[in-house]
Amino acid sequence: MYNRRIPMGGRPEAPAPVALPWWAAPRAAAAIVTAAAIVAYARALGNGFTYDEGLVILGAQRFLQSAAFGTLFSPSYFSGSLEGTWRPVCTFTYMLDAMVSMHPAVFKAQSLLWHVGAALLVMTLVRRLLPESRRRYALWAGLLFALHPVTAETVDNASFREDSLVTVFTLATLILALDGRRRLALLTFALGLLSKESAVVAPALLAILRIGRFDGAPARPARATAIALLRELAPFGAIALIYLGLRFGPMRMPGTYAQYPGGSFAGTLIGLPAIWAHDIRLLVWPWPLCADYSGYFRFGPQPWGPVLGALAVVAAYLGLVLFALRRGARVVALGLGWFLLTLLPVSNLLPIPIPAAERFLYLPLCGIALAAAASFGWLMERLQDPPAPVARRLALVLGAGLLGAFAVVLQLRHGDWRNDQTLWLATVAVNPRSCGAQSAVGGNLLSRGMASGEHDVLLASEAREELALSLCADDSDPFRAAATYTRLGAARALLDDRAGAREALIHAIRLTPRNPLPVVWLGYQAYREGDTNAAADFLKHAIIDLGPPDGTVAAVAQLYVDKI
Repeated sequence: MYNRRIPMGGRPEAPAPVALPWWAAPRAAAAIVTAAAIVAYARALGNGFTYDEGLVILGAQRFLQSAAFGTLFSPSYFSGSLEGTWRPVCTFTYMLDAMVSMHPAVFKAQSLLWHVGAALLVMTLVRRLLPESRRRYALWAGLLFALHPVTAETVDNASFREDSLVTVFTLATLILALDGRRRLALLTFALGLLSKESAVVAPALLAILRIGRFDGAPARPARATAIALLRELAPFGAIALIYLGLRFGPMRMPGTYAQYPGGSFAGTLIGLPAIWAHDIRLLVWPWPLCADYSGYFRFGPQPWGPVLGALAVVAAYLGLVLFALRRGARVVALGLGWFLLTLLPVSNLLPIPIPAAERFLYLPLCGIALAAAASFGWLMERLQDPPAPVARRLALVLGAGLLGAFAVVLQLRHGDWRNDQTLWLATVAVNPRSCGAQSAVGGNLLSRGMASGEHDVLLASEAREELALSLCADDSDPFRAAATYTRLGAARALLDDRAGAREALIHAIRLTPRNPLPVVWLGYQAYREGDTNAAADFLKHAIIDLGPPDGTVAAVAQLYVDKI
């Protein structure tokens, strides 16, 4: 807000800005958001490796510590990094971590730094887009983004760092482009694409900002606006085409990356409204949270009642966007629309390995933070004229209470991510149809059974793996299925079910021929059958041909290496 003074000459002076509270200054606001994020996530730094960290960090330890940076742009990237798709910038950050230490805290600390960076960039962009009188409430956007519980999955698990990376680079692209620093904007766009494919939305977001004149540019004829926009976006398009040529050319992953969760595009579309409605619900009520949503949503033929109910939720959200536009709340509408636009690349319109995940909401959450800050600023101004001090204090208390509640939920979620056992037990409690979670619980039981030899524990492990296989078909995710068959074969080998063990382990090898774990278990099975020559051959193949061995392979080898 400004005070306008009219001097005696009758010509108004330039508006003088009213002094802002200390917390609204950019540096102070940045310090507040940084401190809030660090305090909220400090507990996560003590957690162990979980979920895919065991594969892409521990399993790829030798590659990450090799400093073989040239491999990031070589087809051998996939076998070295054990990644399912080409994201070299993300893998490069893992290599930097590994050069320091392979301790989980190092990897999680860098993920937290990227999260802080994303929150600060959210605040910077929001400050650019809000009216001058409301820019102080950009702090609200930064805090909401930093503390929202759906960010826990991205920050607590370093193997999902690509979502924070693509968010940082997308926000940087927009801010740099609005500042007229186009070369740097193109660089950050390229880095975003090399972090995760979702960066393709950056030019679309920039186009919306330009067309809607959110950049504060004066109105120009439509033809001139279109020509200027095409000139600005053409280099982004060229970079995207080069990236796609590399991604689906020399850096194409061997084999099929994913199948449609509904078996077909049409079958998948039927299930998408339920996913979108679920995502919208998580924005306002982020509990319970779940690490694996496989089996959680229905696809293909199903009763139309739930589908129509989910469509009604999505339609209500779209209605809210239109309502904001009609009321002139353009920044609110922009933020709400941002959420939908950035959700599209992870909505299985092109198949991806899983139907939904909370980390997919990381980039879309930036739009919600923008809309929330704009709405809060509008409310506070309305309560200022005429003055309503009690209502303003109540609004501030409620806003602080919401952020406090989010911080509490974050602490609970950090507890779930403490280790694989707590994570997968929490996941099964929310989504018992998760084949990945059921298999992981069975894997924990298998580890216990290997150490103790308890027959009942091994039987429980076998039952979990059989349940997991009944929930997911092999072709839905060959790597996950191979892990499940390996654990099943291992449990059966320890239970002396020779035929069942061999069948499961051979099936695992067919699915992932380069995986040494089922091979080393076949060696153990051969040892149990008294065929020491075959056991030695399997052991050699697993350790030398497919090695070097990781800790899991070495633990299995120790069961029989000294006895053959």
